[in-house]
Amino acid sequence: MLKIKSVIALSLPFSFVTWFFTTISQWTISNGDFIAGVLTCIAIDHVIGSAYHAFKLKDFTIKKNLIGLITKLTFCAGAAILFEIIQHTVKETTFIYDYLKSLTRLMVILYPAGSAFMNMSALTNGVFPPIGWIQKIKTFNQDLDLDKIKDNKKQ
Repeated sequence: MLKIKSVIALSLPFSFVTWFFTTISQWTISNGDFIAGVLTCIAIDHVIGSAYHAFKLKDFTIKKNLIGLITKLTFCAGAAILFEIIQHTVKETTFIYDYLKSLTRLMVILYPAGSAFMNMSALTNGVFPPIGWIQKIKTFNQDLDLDKIKDNKKQ
């Protein structure tokens, strides 16, 4: 009986860890394009943000730079996992699932991409990207209305 208890005590934690990494691996493989896009946005944002802080604000430090990069990577990964769990909960309701999948992926990718756009705008004194695009990102961040991104009417 002691052997059985020992085997269970040792195997349960390992089985959970194995299940967790298998699930993450499967999701990573099936969502490789999305992950690559988010990582590319983070890399671009990191380079542009570093230039912005080094040349425009003149407050660049390696420590703040690394903290910013690690924070962005952690938040994007955490948000992607949380949003996938939420989406999985409603996968039987196709309309809600499709809407949430689009919305949550857009939120995850707009975090680094939006930051990169804001830094570009600050570096070019608002010339690029156009102020209209910056306003659309800010509006989306406030109300999550996908229609306002494509709508050409004034906000």
